[in-house]
Amino acid sequence: MLTQVDVTNVRSNTLQLPLLSAANGYAVRDIQGLDPVKASLTTSSMAQLDGAQPQNARRDIRNITMKLGLVPNYVDSTVDSLRQGLYDYFMPKSNIGLTFWKDGAIYALTSGQVESNENNMFSADPEVDLSIICYDPDFYAPAAVVSNLSTVTTTVATPVSYSGNSDAGIIFALSVNTILSGFTVYNQQPDGTITSFAVTGSFVSGDVFTINSIPGQKAATLTRGGITTSALSMVDPTNAGWPVFQKGDNLFRVLASVASIPYTVTCTAKYGGL
Repeated sequence: MLTQVDVTNVRSNTLQLPLLSAANGYAVRDIQGLDPVKASLTTSSMAQLDGAQPQNARRDIRNITMKLGLVPNYVDSTVDSLRQGLYDYFMPKSNIGLTFWKDGAIYALTSGQVESNENNMFSADPEVDLSIICYDPDFYAPAAVVSNLSTVTTTVATPVSYSGNSDAGIIFALSVNTILSGFTVYNQQPDGTITSFAVTGSFVSGDVFTINSIPGQKAATLTRGGITTSALSMVDPTNAGWPVFQKGDNLFRVLASVASIPYTVTCTAKYGGL
């Protein structure tokens, strides 16, 4: 059950909005836009064939709307002071962060830009209608999960559990501790899809090879002697399936000529809806 929403402005000030209490003068009467965002589907038709062929699917931006009642106590707050207090967080065009609590614990985060702040100033029941545009349709877990694993020379894979309900990229970091000429990252998703990502190069002890498969951040880098450079030239273009986690157990392994080279897999859970 959603119990609280925290709003953080660009000055790192936070406004807490409990859903079952108006002790701070703000009564949360409604929140919309927390369900999964509608997908835009692109199709093409073919002559003499019924229906259409799917081409692409993408989700649109998220629009979160909130309705807040203003409940002054007329001792240290008035309708005007409460309204002015909201301007510090919900001034149109300003950027804010939103933190959602479930059952008393932080569950998910997102960020957005205030689209509108509309008041019914001359009403006996004052309230404010707020609209926030989140350009990223996903919510994110408050902390990443890090798995510490090591390379293998066999087909034995390790299940890595992922709790999000929206597919997520990972950050893979191999800490080379020996001479190595290459390796391949394999990932089998819960739906049975298998991807492989092959890397070839001359690695020495102390190197750190990183693969970032997060959408919008995709990169392959090599850190040697404290200097990080792009390593896309080491990636086999015909065998470059960027690893992505799906909800459930993802069977992960890194095949190399030497076993027990340590690596980490870092993943932040993403939620398509609350």
